[in-house]
Amino acid sequence: MHSHSTQDVFVNLGGQDDNLGDSVLRAAYFEAARGEGRSFHVLLEGRSSDYVTGLPLDPADTIYTTRAAWVRASTEATRPVHLFEAGEINPRSAVYPAESRSAPLRHAIDSGGAVIVAGLGLKTPAQSSPSQFDQVLRDAAVVSWRDAGSRDAAGFGGVAPDWAFSYGPHTTEWSNPDSRPLLAVTLRFDRPWPDDSWLEAVRALAAQTSTRVVTVAQVARDAPRAVRVAEALGGEYLIAPSTRHSDLDAHVRSVFGQSLAIISDRAHGLIIGATEGAYPIGSAADPQKISRLLAAAGLSDLVGSYDQLAEFGTALESKLPGLAPAIDSARSEVADLGARIQTAMRAVA
Repeated sequence: MHSHSTQDVFVNLGGQDDNLGDSVLRAAYFEAARGEGRSFHVLLEGRSSDYVTGLPLDPADTIYTTRAAWVRASTEATRPVHLFEAGEINPRSAVYPAESRSAPLRHAIDSGGAVIVAGLGLKTPAQSSPSQFDQVLRDAAVVSWRDAGSRDAAGFGGVAPDWAFSYGPHTTEWSNPDSRPLLAVTLRFDRPWPDDSWLEAVRALAAQTSTRVVTVAQVARDAPRAVRVAEALGGEYLIAPSTRHSDLDAHVRSVFGQSLAIISDRAHGLIIGATEGAYPIGSAADPQKISRLLAAAGLSDLVGSYDQLAEFGTALESKLPGLAPAIDSARSEVADLGARIQTAMRAVA
């Protein structure tokens, strides 16, 4: 282990292996914790090389492929800092996190280190309650949820927009709406197929805005649906050059940077699109998750069920001027969260 002058920081950067949103939000969280005099211990259990390309790893970072080795290293460290994994959680046990995960966190706090909990979101807030969460999370130096519904269900901590809002070009660098020729569409593979009225609403919006429908898949499992949507709409499926997350990120950002809007039921499709200047239109069989995450950034006005898409298309033009201010504000909030993390980590160095 490192000398006492080096701060040992432990973080699990694992996520769904084919999901670009998972690597993007974790990459931003990871970068927010970087700083001089820190040694990072990164758990990447079972992650493919494709996934890892989406993470800003440094040659000096220590990589662990088993949780046991990672936990053992954390118990041997002096005043370790644990960055509790960001992203969606779906607590199923009576107490979250389970003892095997909470024990290293408690050790970090008890030994003079710290726990950072930043960017968590509940899959279904209505199924959670404050009593379900272990005290160790409440004792964290920073606690921030990525949507108000999750925070309210847990009963503790603050709220800041998802980490993925921090990426993308400055809003002053975006192309103007009148020079964006595309209307991007991306849908989840595991949700009901939209009906003909939804498809007609997409076509109508494309005609109204003089844009061309294209589809993408920032989650590999969504690719067959992207092909089907393109065929149904007379659009074009734009395939990424590879499944490497670095290539996929560049690909979808290039498409979204040319898109007036993005229609999706994927939260991070909408978020990444919004950070590239494409107005997020959330359309889903069950929109509760995407509504919560976009509401944290003040962008939930055009989020709803499939049958609302036609009215959203009508309202799009009036909403376009509000996108840049919303992204600027979201990025400011995320930056403030990063500053709080830096302060908390310096306090135990």
